[in-house]
Amino acid sequence: MPLTTVLVAVHVFSNVVWIGSILSVAVLVGRARFMADGAEIGGLARRIYTRLAVPAFLGSFVFGLTRFVMGIGAYAHMPWMHAKLTLALGIIALHHIIGARAKRVAAGQAKGSGGATGLMVALLVCAAGVVWLAVVKQPQ
Repeated sequence: MPLTTVLVAVHVFSNVVWIGSILSVAVLVGRARFMADGAEIGGLARRIYTRLAVPAFLGSFVFGLTRFVMGIGAYAHMPWMHAKLTLALGIIALHHIIGARAKRVAAGQAKGSGGATGLMVALLVCAAGVVWLAVVKQPQ
């Protein structure tokens, strides 16, 4: 199996784990405001964030960057890749925002987050855009 195939496969697997786990964190942070034991739910969200979302993000970043650098001449001239990377930056920002909210809820500094639904929607829109661009690869 070619190295590029392995890199893409591990990158995609990492993305699935990353997006699934960060969505789970957002759901828990959003639900914490309705629960009496919000800090406990925040603790669970924080553990999912640190044990699943962060390692998966790092895997996605490292393997995606490696694949990008290996094909930099080709990717630099593809407009869909610029859009994909822009959406990926949005996902990274949302990842950090959701993680910070989980940390505050776990520490008892916040009861929960009413904006978690909006963050989840934004995350899903960005993730769907990345997948669409990667699969369809819009021509110039």
